[in-house]
Amino acid sequence: MEIYLGFLAGTLGTICWIPQAWKAWSSRDTAGLSLPSNLLFLLTVTLWLIYGLLVGDLPLIIANACAAVIVLSIITAKLKFG
Repeated sequence: MEIYLGFLAGTLGTICWIPQAWKAWSSRDTAGLSLPSNLLFLLTVTLWLIYGLLVGDLPLIIANACAAVIVLSIITAKLKFG
């Protein structure tokens, strides 16, 4: 049961970043995005990913790997479009 809760939390926590990434890339407007905040969040999900790998927690690994990719795309858009 716990693993399903972990997958649900990971899924919801990850998909909440997709609209932000979509808007940043489709509008090319990143003025309202904070680069330091997104860099800090990238560090956070990267550390959670490493922790998940160390303890072998599949929901943590999948959710944070996906979140890292999405947040990295937001950071890339911020650097590219200003």
